[in-house]
Amino acid sequence: MKNLLIILAFISLTFSATAAHHEEGEASPKVKGNNFAYLSSYTIPAGSNPAILAKSLKKSIASLESSGFNDCGLLRHQFGGDRAFYTYCYFDSWEHFGEINDTDEPAGREARQLHGNHSDHLVAVVEANLTKLTPYVVMARYTFGPYLTDNEKRANASTIFSAYDSAFGGCNMMEHFWGPEQAWYFVCGYESYADFGAKVAAVSVIHENELADMKLDVLEHSDELMIRIK
Repeated sequence: MKNLLIILAFISLTFSATAAHHEEGEASPKVKGNNFAYLSSYTIPAGSNPAILAKSLKKSIASLESSGFNDCGLLRHQFGGDRAFYTYCYFDSWEHFGEINDTDEPAGREARQLHGNHSDHLVAVVEANLTKLTPYVVMARYTFGPYLTDNEKRANASTIFSAYDSAFGGCNMMEHFWGPEQAWYFVCGYESYADFGAKVAAVSVIHENELADMKLDVLEHSDELMIRIK
């Protein structure tokens, strides 16, 4: 699906867990690695009620967390491409992913399809600098020229990401692992549109002073501005 931003979620996103003091004999909680993410998008069919789909997706991510995924969330399109909802869940390792999915009842099955187009991506979390669940989220998607090596694509993605990370005060970067496209996703948060405006000004300065004359071989790029539902 063109200009698919899955998000992230995207979307945004708790990556760290701190260990609290425990009395002798008390079991320590599992520390979440959140090294990978399961990102999905669900377009809103014409004429449908988005609130009904949102309610269904809240139940779906609750089921995914019950099955063992970490820190799931739900985002909704506000400005950008497809009018869609985006869900995200984290998992620690492929062993963890296998434990979740090798069950009698696959995670997150819905009895009735309420959405339009749908896509899933499994991505690796490369940078995890966004540690606050902000009310708004921006996700930028980048693909690069097919003539580049994978490491050249990674280097160019990191160069662009550094501008977002600096301007927004900490973002996350995710890299395609399994799914329909080889892309890199940057997820950043903002508190309000006044805050967004200030951060846009900051990233624009970095772009003009550092990136505008660089040959970064971007093939496709799109941005989504989303509001957090859960």
